[in-house]
Amino acid sequence: MHELAFSTEEFQERHRRIRQRMKEQSLDALIVTRGENIYYGSGFKASHFASWLCELHALVIPATGAPRIMTRALEREAAKIQATEAPRLYMDHEDPYAVLFDILRETGNVAGTLGIEERFLKLSQFKKIQHVLPNARLVDATGLIEGVAATPSAAESECLRRAARITRIGLDTGLRAATEGAYPYEVIGKVHEAMYAAGQRDFDMSLVAVWSGPQGGRMHDTSTTERIKKGDIITVEIMGVDNHYRAGAQACIYVGGEPPKQIADAYKLVSDMHAKAKQVVKAGVTAGAVFDAASSVYRSARGTEYYRRCGGSMGLTVFTLDLVKARPDILHPGMALLVQTLVDDPVLLTCASTVMVTASGCEDLTKPVLGLRPGT
Repeated sequence: MHELAFSTEEFQERHRRIRQRMKEQSLDALIVTRGENIYYGSGFKASHFASWLCELHALVIPATGAPRIMTRALEREAAKIQATEAPRLYMDHEDPYAVLFDILRETGNVAGTLGIEERFLKLSQFKKIQHVLPNARLVDATGLIEGVAATPSAAESECLRRAARITRIGLDTGLRAATEGAYPYEVIGKVHEAMYAAGQRDFDMSLVAVWSGPQGGRMHDTSTTERIKKGDIITVEIMGVDNHYRAGAQACIYVGGEPPKQIADAYKLVSDMHAKAKQVVKAGVTAGAVFDAASSVYRSARGTEYYRRCGGSMGLTVFTLDLVKARPDILHPGMALLVQTLVDDPVLLTCASTVMVTASGCEDLTKPVLGLRPGT
């Protein structure tokens, strides 16, 4: 029997906290369209696909009255396993914007101040919402739910710990499988098998990436058919998932024995940056302070400020919070962060692990690989 991942009381508390933020912004209702945020407010596990495959999938949270999702009739079975009452299912030939209007009309909000997630709306969607709600005042509420979710509950923290366990298993499997003569697709397949065997239950949120080549491969390229060769540097990146909550890790291998000194020194740099960044992670510090710690190591070695973020938030959403220069956001207990330091000169090398912020420091969810592993 399928059950919701979180209790009714958990969702009620989420709705209470969301409404408090809405009150602070004088919102009569909130139209949620980001898939992860719809899941946060409803537990509807089909939100990722529904957002991707239809014209409009939304969760409407009025200041007073029950939250309600709208989704395609095709998802009626999935919609039975979510926390809101009376989901509004529409057929593919129906106008979803008219459905949205009807939901808002039921709670008297067709002419109020409505929050929308501008960053996660297409321009065409925004114009159609404007057209169907000509008397409403639409204001950008992007980040409202992410701000609430930045302080996770105990149940969410357990999801992160389970996701991290799966990530650790995936990374260890990938580092063992990434050998001379193997293809990246073979490594990726072994990692996925190990992660699902370890208890991963979501198939659309995890990430297994393998890059290789004499320069460390082409990061974010999706090719999988270039055979791994002696002298390659392999990067393995993993994001394991539990109930849509993600934890990440990255590590590198040098294929063919001990790496050249220049490469070994560069990996020591990213490892030292990672360690320095972790030292300052604790509740109450800013995201920018974590960046400054990593950048100080880079600046000492390279004579200039670090050129990219040194990680970001993990969990239901990824990199909602960037660990980047001057970012003022305060870290909260329970927040999960990917501490990710890398260089691409002389080659691509990266060290990344997920930590959970505590009052006095951080808890390792995935262990960093602080030495460049020699591969076979």
